Amino acid sequence: MIIGIVSQKGGVGKSTLTRLIAREYAINSWMVKIADMDSKQGTSTRWNMLRNEHQVEPIVKVEQYRSVNDAVSDYNKGDFHLLIFDGAPAASKETLSIAKHSDLLILPTGISSDDLEPTVRLAHELVKNGIQHKQIVIVFCRVGDSLPEIEEARNYISMAGYFAIDSSLSERVAYRRAQDSGRSVTETTFGSLNKKAALLVQEIVNHSKKLS
Repeated sequence: MIIGIVSQKGGVGKSTLTRLIAREYAINSWMVKIADMDSKQGTSTRWNMLRNEHQVEPIVKVEQYRSVNDAVSDYNKGDFHLLIFDGAPAASKETLSIAKHSDLLILPTGISSDDLEPTVRLAHELVKNGIQHKQIVIVFCRVGDSLPEIEEARNYISMAGYFAIDSSLSERVAYRRAQDSGRSVTETTFGSLNKKAALLVQEIVNHSKKLS
């Protein structure tokens, strides 16, 4: 399976979701590779260096790629069960290429209008270029504790014609600190936070099975 995680802007949780999904599949005996497409920041690449430095299990492979085709070519060699694209922000041509190669396309977003509007515009643009609605999943990341605000964002996405995962990823210090040490947001020191993050991934897994 190939999963693409893309956005029109930075800071909406793209790399956080990439690491989370990669870790959860890897812990279940999948051979996983992250294709880090952000050559300038290399966020997932640096995270993996910290993970290896702290000898965190399971192992997640990460490699920086200059082109989507190169990553897909390596995936087709059969060494990995899952390839996850951590797309660079605002890379329109690359984003479309990732989308066309992905079985599932995840668009992380915050819940402010500044985040929601470009997310929906991106989804519309992808559909316009041949991506099916059912392939696109919206995930709310870095949200606060206001349930009404989250519900308003969910309604906005629904009215735009897209599917949003029920679970969301909250803004928490423990999540940031875990990632600063090469861990994912299911590897914090707080079981309740780990459980919430794991529930989000399970919903993504369940949705991906409907597409197969």
